[in-house]
Amino acid sequence: MAMMSCAPQLGVVVGARATGRTQGAPKVSNLYINQTLCCFGHTCYANLHGATEPRQSESPVAIYLLRSTMAARGCEMTSSASNSEHVDSGHCFLRQNINAAVAEANSGPASESLPPAPVPAVDISCFVAREQFSEIHRAKVVSQVLAASESLGFMNIVGHGVPEPIIKSTLSVLTSFFECPLERKKQCIATSSHGTQRGYTPFKMENHNAVLGRPGPADLRETFSFGPPYHAGGEEYGANSYPDFVEKFQQHIEDYYSEMERLETVMLEIFTLALMQATNQNLHPNYLLEQIKPNRGLMKACWYPAFEGLLADETRVSGHTDWGPLTILLTTAPGLEVCIKSQKDHVHQWRAVPVFPGAFTINVADQLARWSNDRFVSCIHRVNADLCSQLSRISIPYFSTQVLPRLSTAEPKVGCICADGEDPKYEPLSVRDYLERNFSRLKSLVKNGGA
Repeated sequence: MAMMSCAPQLGVVVGARATGRTQGAPKVSNLYINQTLCCFGHTCYANLHGATEPRQSESPVAIYLLRSTMAARGCEMTSSASNSEHVDSGHCFLRQNINAAVAEANSGPASESLPPAPVPAVDISCFVAREQFSEIHRAKVVSQVLAASESLGFMNIVGHGVPEPIIKSTLSVLTSFFECPLERKKQCIATSSHGTQRGYTPFKMENHNAVLGRPGPADLRETFSFGPPYHAGGEEYGANSYPDFVEKFQQHIEDYYSEMERLETVMLEIFTLALMQATNQNLHPNYLLEQIKPNRGLMKACWYPAFEGLLADETRVSGHTDWGPLTILLTTAPGLEVCIKSQKDHVHQWRAVPVFPGAFTINVADQLARWSNDRFVSCIHRVNADLCSQLSRISIPYFSTQVLPRLSTAEPKVGCICADGEDPKYEPLSVRDYLERNFSRLKSLVKNGGA
């Protein structure tokens, strides 16, 4: 267990500004674009329905998709005669910086030969059972979360209040589903028409490498994604898909989703208070919670089947960052790793994130890093296939704000939270605009005859 003495700047920060545009785009089909649009969970994501491996002929397309996405994320400078000319119009994690860090870490020593990542444990029970604790306790937790956010961007939280029976029941029904024959699981394949992934995605149908424009095999996993249930206002966000062949599946999934929304609210308050402490700005404790409305979280169960005969460069999920403000991860086995630049020789390395029983792993994602004016770290991470590959592995990430209402609504434009005298690096942007601009150029390919 790492203590709170994490050295600063352990996380790999790959933010940068750029002005270049991609020319000579390859032709892209409506189907390919729609399949790529179906996931908001990760920075780098390809959903290749109908193929068991990413096809080599699609590599130029994947590269263009990545460049288009990077441009949509705001790799263009705004122009003004004032200081705002230095404001980047988006949080741009450049492909070459991510890939360079990943390649260097991949060529280095295995994580098993290195110390684990210094991921701190933070007890947030004083925010869950408030009446039992004082403001002094809460201030201490805020300081711990601030230190973790500014160094690695990862932390294990305990005292979260999620009942153990809900966790066990959810893992049980998901395991039962994933262990079913493929033909039964295919009954639950479903994607939203407005861009958010739902339902089941078969093995090797996702490829982070492809969209990042780097060579590499597909992800060694299958997934099942959920948005808010109908009884909790989910009718505005599209339908979930539930199997009728796993008993009480829907009930347990919806109970777990409700707990994740509650925990998301708690963490957004803590992050708001952490930003207040860092910048000395006066914010309402619900500030970040109000900024993400009316968007909801995406719950994504990930199943990593046991396998033998690992091929070169295969990972269960290759290096990436997450899009939203934060991710809440339940994991049951080793495999999660973060990309850290070693203090001794300044070389990128993969370091294991310890599995802490009873904890959820929280990581800062791209939007929260943006809102913090890059004070917080959105760290590159992956799931290593070399660890425990002979055993099946299940994890459940919950991606904050990754499900948008089907109908556009007025949303606040979220700007950088800066200390006095500090210039913002990014223009104010709503969550919806931030996510939708990631895909705007992909959609324009069809409109402009690129299909």
